[in-house]
Amino acid sequence: MDLEVRHLKVVCAIADAGSITRAAAALGVSQPSLTAQIRRIERVLGGALFARSRHGAAPTALGEFVLARARSVLPSIEAIQRESALHTGSTEGRRPLRYVATPGPLAVGLVRELQELFPGALPTLRTEPNLATAADLVVSGQQDLAAVAEYVRPSSELPPGLGSAVVATEPVFVLLPQVHPLAARPELRLAELADAEWTLAASQGNGLFDSFTASCARAGFTPRVRHDAEAGAARELIADGQAVGLGQATFRATPGIVPRPLVGSPLRIRHLLLWHRQGALSAHAPAIAARADRVYATAVRRSPHYLDWLAENPPLEERRPG
Repeated sequence: MDLEVRHLKVVCAIADAGSITRAAAALGVSQPSLTAQIRRIERVLGGALFARSRHGAAPTALGEFVLARARSVLPSIEAIQRESALHTGSTEGRRPLRYVATPGPLAVGLVRELQELFPGALPTLRTEPNLATAADLVVSGQQDLAAVAEYVRPSSELPPGLGSAVVATEPVFVLLPQVHPLAARPELRLAELADAEWTLAASQGNGLFDSFTASCARAGFTPRVRHDAEAGAARELIADGQAVGLGQATFRATPGIVPRPLVGSPLRIRHLLLWHRQGALSAHAPAIAARADRVYATAVRRSPHYLDWLAENPPLEERRPG
């Protein structure tokens, strides 16, 4: 018997599960069948890969060696399979095109565009609120592509190994309760909200707190952030008149909430695509960015408040390939 890729996957599955019984359940095979298979693999490799006990299965020295090699080889083999499907457009045995997105206008709309662009792939969407986590998933090869939104700030840096393209840079809007005294104004100065109580999302690795507090400091005040709430709860707090918040320019209309631009756009959001420079999608980055442009333009057309702003102001920034 020759050693095959599927054998390496079995070894990794047992190591990850910590026991043959749990690995069998994860792989969807019987425990006796998996036991027989790992014994055949051990005969091929010339020694025991796992020390079995009533507590589970732990890698031996040989097992650790094989695991290290397997974990370095398998991602490359999977990348070859994915890239071949992308290049050939084959629909037989379609490979997943793993796509992760933080909340924003690109998240869902890009799925259909990826399917049209790569008919041989099967795009899968993972939503991830934390930008740093999404970037790390692409760096590690667990995801092929990311669409993220970050607050523009001087110290922003991406992890090494990532390619990037800016789809759009937009002004941040303040989200006011409909009953707020300033809601009837067409635009506001940030300093006019010095006495407001704010709701902001929990730390999401996107520079929100750094950008917000720095902008407030330049406006001459320290903000009172009363609520640390995720998006759904934040919208409820704002609509109920209990707080004000921040939103993307393509924020969808929500009853009881009035988006208003800030004079001078002191806070800005950048929408980015991220991919691994050595990954299967690197050669296709310009085509993916063009599709992302189309998705973003659709979101803008659904945002009357942003269209009003664009009618009076030039776009903040053109795309910058990274």
